[in-house]
Amino acid sequence: MSRLKTQFTRVVLVLGAATFLYLLWTFDPRRVWRHLEAFGWGFAVLLPFQIFDHMLNASAWKLAFPPESAPRARFWDLVRVRIAGDGVNYLTPSAQMGGEFVRPGMMRSDLPHEVKVTSVLVAKVTQSVGQAFFILSGIGYLLHAKLFAFGGREATLGAFGVGGILFGITLGVALLLMRPPEWLHRRFPKAVESSAPVRELLKRYLVRHPGRFFGSISCFMLGYTWGAAEVWLICHFLGLGVGPMTALSIEFLSNLVDALAFWVPAKVGTQEAGKAAIFAALGLRAESGFTLGVVRHVRELCWAAAGLGMYALHQRRKTAASA
Repeated sequence: MSRLKTQFTRVVLVLGAATFLYLLWTFDPRRVWRHLEAFGWGFAVLLPFQIFDHMLNASAWKLAFPPESAPRARFWDLVRVRIAGDGVNYLTPSAQMGGEFVRPGMMRSDLPHEVKVTSVLVAKVTQSVGQAFFILSGIGYLLHAKLFAFGGREATLGAFGVGGILFGITLGVALLLMRPPEWLHRRFPKAVESSAPVRELLKRYLVRHPGRFFGSISCFMLGYTWGAAEVWLICHFLGLGVGPMTALSIEFLSNLVDALAFWVPAKVGTQEAGKAAIFAALGLRAESGFTLGVVRHVRELCWAAAGLGMYALHQRRKTAASA
């Protein structure tokens, strides 16, 4: 299974890289480079701009803790761990799950391990639901405003795709909350036994703190909305006349592409191809969308590298302390 997964990852990376190179050749590398040169010092504004998104996500994670535990989870520590976990998610072939496993161990809080794990689990659920609601609301807006140049069939397929994501999230939460069936007890007794405290804490959180649950979803939705501000900022530095609602529409569709291609490591190929297709669908120049995808990819790689560096430093300190 591990070998098959490795081969699949390699195939995906090769296809993604081939897609990127094909689009780069299609749009002419020299023209794309001129656009990037025009962006210039915009990177000095764009890179720190992302910290606000991490702050919103950290606020959403803090709400994933029960109220009696939340004060012991320091906000800036959550920001640091969010950045590190996102870096692991982005740069490793883990279907956006690898970073969730490193978050509890990186926290400096003295909270019980089960509470930390449950908070990560709740935050992952609320983030997924927040993204799905953000995309669904975006599709509703696009259908109403009729900004797109694609037909109803593509919009319907997109809606079905998001519906499938929502169904998967709902099913996953239900499986976590319900009593494990007997066959699961017999097949994986240690896993069922070790996960019992986390499942109980998750159930207790959802029953006792529905307001915090929906508050966490709302904060994650604000984080995705902040991505539209980043799109507008990039378009501004590229000299593209894109208004706020068009930037929001681009971000709606970008999240749909990201949700459907979550298994592609580092969004290789999907970032640029997705933006080019979105721009074309909205009646804009596909070449400009490709350039925006390149700029955003550079920003994502910079923050992911910083996050992975934070995780590596944490592991180094942990190894030195245990030596």
